[in-house]
Amino acid sequence: MENDKELVQKLFDELSSRTGMPRIDLSEDNSAILPFGEEMLLYVHYRAEIPEVDFTVPIGSVPKRKKASVYERLLSANFYWAGTHGATLSYQEDLDEVIIQFREDTTNLGVERLQSVMEGFLSVAMEWKGRLAKIIDGADEEAEEGGIGASGGLDHGGAVLFEV
Repeated sequence: MENDKELVQKLFDELSSRTGMPRIDLSEDNSAILPFGEEMLLYVHYRAEIPEVDFTVPIGSVPKRKKASVYERLLSANFYWAGTHGATLSYQEDLDEVIIQFREDTTNLGVERLQSVMEGFLSVAMEWKGRLAKIIDGADEEAEEGGIGASGGLDHGGAVLFEV
């Protein structure tokens, strides 16, 4: 795919018309916000200079007294992206918020791949939002093997499926 905002916008438009998903309308700064799930927001940013689309979802704040232990778990999940299905967990200091992110190269991106990436990423984000709350509460007892990410990358999909 060319390094072109209009082509990326057309992919989002086609995905929206095929699935009934709300329209992602890229603004002048190549970004958009899409609500999903229970009080969750998907931030989308097209980076023409690379070219790629970045997906970001804030998943929660961590109380100061728990930051060290919680962040240790998040860093562990990031190791080779095994606990995140290829996404990255991080901390956005100015918002005091844990976020999950995923980047997708747009060079050869088609609508099927875009749908798969978005469904998989949103499923992982929802899973991690719940997981973060459990970790903070001390109720997350992940098995040594298994848990989020045990079965592969974002392509496997998950709970969020756009109707076709």
